[in-house]
Formats: sequence, structure tokens, C-alpha cells
Amino acid sequence: MENNHGKDLDDYLQIIFQILDFLVEEEYSKEEHNFYIELLKKYFSESYFKFANNPEFLFYIGFIASTGEWYFNIEWKEIESMLKKAACLEPDNLLYRWGYISIPDQRIEVNSEMKYLLSKRIIENDLLTSRIKKKGVLGEYLLEFIQHDNESTGKFLTN
Repeated sequence: MENNHGKDLDDYLQIIFQILDFLVEEEYSKEEHNFYIELLKKYFSESYFKFANNPEFLFYIGFIASTGEWYFNIEWKEIESMLKKAACLEPDNLLYRWGYISIPDQRIEVNSEMKYLLSKRIIENDLLTSRIKKKGVLGEYLLEFIQHDNESTGKFLTN
């Protein structure tokens, strides 16, 4: 990994996201499965040790882990804790606030108005969406998730 702190963080996030995507979406042998799970846990442990107090890392790793926490060998409450800590460290950050409100409980009827308002503000914020897009495939996936959250909560609120 690079010595550049921000690049290092992005590298870890991209690697972790790609490995998890492979584990969730692709077909593979038992040996490959075990290899990639161990690799995922290794990169997760290394990165968490380095960035446990970095709100950007906590938000993104919480988001990534929410799609397959069992692969990380963590519980849902740990994901919620990461997202909460990110939001507490940067309380004015729309993305982190949305993450803490939307990801831990994804049921449409829970916090619907706040989910809708925050997701709408994120989507309409060109600077923020541009920063998210810089995360590559991870950013694209996140923006799709936010867009879907916005559409589904919007429909729920109008019915």
C-alpha cells in the first residue's frame, strides 16, 4: 500500500469492496472461497487498525460491510457503531448522517422522512456526488443505493 494516507485509505476500501463483491456475486471453488474470505479479513483488520478513528473510513467500511457482515466476522451492531462514530466525528456531513440513519435499519417505514430528505440533499449536491464518484465502482454502487433509497422512501411517503 502507498504511504500517502488518503490513497492508502482508498486502496483498502477498493480492495475490500472488490473482494466482497467477488464473494457475493461470483461462483468459485471452496478453496477460492476460503482464500478470499481470509484475504478480506486480513485487509479489513489492517485497515481498521489504521483508520479506526477516520470518519470517511468508518462510513465506507460500514456501508461495505452492511452487504455481507458475516464475511467480516462482525455483527450488525458493529456496523451501526462504525456508522454512528463517523456521523459523530463529522456531524455536518450529509453522507455520514444519511448512512447512520439509513443503513442500520433499512426498513422503509423507519426514519422515512429523514432518509428521504438526506438522500435527496446528497443527490442534489454536485460537489458531494462528485466526491463519491471518485471512489470508482464503490462510489457508483453507493450512489445507486442512495438513489434507490430516495426513490423508495419518496414513494412510501406519498402513499
